[in-house]
Amino acid sequence: MLRITKNDALIGINITPLKMNISQPKADFEMRQKPARVIIKSEPLQIKIDQSQAFNEAGLKDNAAFSEDMVARSKQAAAEGLSRIVSEGNSMAAIESGGNAIAEIAAANSIQIFDWNIDFIPKSKPVIDFIGGNIDISVDEGYVDIKTKPNKPIIDVEVGSVDIFLRQKPDIKVEYLGKEVDEIV
Repeated sequence: MLRITKNDALIGINITPLKMNISQPKADFEMRQKPARVIIKSEPLQIKIDQSQAFNEAGLKDNAAFSEDMVARSKQAAAEGLSRIVSEGNSMAAIESGGNAIAEIAAANSIQIFDWNIDFIPKSKPVIDFIGGNIDISVDEGYVDIKTKPNKPIIDVEVGSVDIFLRQKPDIKVEYLGKEVDEIV
């Protein structure tokens, strides 16, 4: 009798897993800023009120206006006086018309006639001028300058491995268990 024993081949596998570590450093960041500014320049407002014409009409004249008024009155009084003197001279020269010219002239010069009237002063409005009051606004816009530099990730890898080995070799054993051998097959 024959006994056959067989052992199959056994394969062994050792696996060392892959190890990976990833870290991401923060980006390098730089920022420069110039703040915006508003610049306001202003000139104060001045009000100029000229009431000289109204004061002149009320009789409160300055020296120049008073001199001009007196010159005009003097010229008018001189012209009226000259006209009166010529008229009186003509009436005295016309003796042929009769009458007493000297008495009539004396009577006319002795009576003064005043013209009274009511008036409201001043008639002119004051002249009002506005000077200055300018506002100049300028803007310095400023800026923001941002620079970023991203950093690459840091990757650490421990390479894994797969080891395959023959744990048991294949084997076939054939044994004869009997005492006799039969040669006839």
